[in-house]
Amino acid sequence: MFTGYLTFLIPALLGAQLILTLVLTKGEICPGQRGRVHKTLPVILVGWVLAISSHPVSLLPLLTLGYFTFKVKTGKTRDAGPLPVLYAANLFAALSWLMLLPTMSYPQMGLSLMAVALFGASLAHLLLTQARTRLQAFHRLLPFTGFASAIISVLLMLWLLTGMEESTVQAMTTDVVGALVLLVMSLLVWAGHILLTKKVNRWQLLAASLLLVASGGMQLALF
Repeated sequence: MFTGYLTFLIPALLGAQLILTLVLTKGEICPGQRGRVHKTLPVILVGWVLAISSHPVSLLPLLTLGYFTFKVKTGKTRDAGPLPVLYAANLFAALSWLMLLPTMSYPQMGLSLMAVALFGASLAHLLLTQARTRLQAFHRLLPFTGFASAIISVLLMLWLLTGMEESTVQAMTTDVVGALVLLVMSLLVWAGHILLTKKVNRWQLLAASLLLVASGGMQLALF
């Protein structure tokens, strides 16, 4: 049976995992920064643990990413880490997401795909900020990714609503409006450092992520 929360949880884990992989393997950061980023991986592992009860395939990315996380000495990801295991964890994460798709309609598939960028970028931005990386480009690129994917998500929500009966849509009005309001609020908080030309901080991003999760929770009414 399809469990709605996986629509956003698994894409968030997949998106964040891909971004952290990019930073760990290609980012121009010192070993100390790389080590701090590496130490955020257990947060992703907790997410996979939460997914297992409803989606057993999540055990695959959990085991592979867990092996990589605890096998490698922090800071030596690029030099001594079993990178094929990390790449395998990403493939298993993608497989875990793909196995959700047959349970969804086309608009729902689109929303889940956008969640890879939207929720994944939000989680990754929070973890990278917590790790105190100096990759300044991400502080603009990730919020922009969130804005773009959010706009497409709203269009997909409208598409999904047009395929429903009027009585069903009316029953969902409160959830849909609430989801949209929370989504806009999360984006404004997320981009607050850009709008106010201030330094980004983890509390700002945590608040944005919580608002985004609340929006996602209300969007589940559409599923």
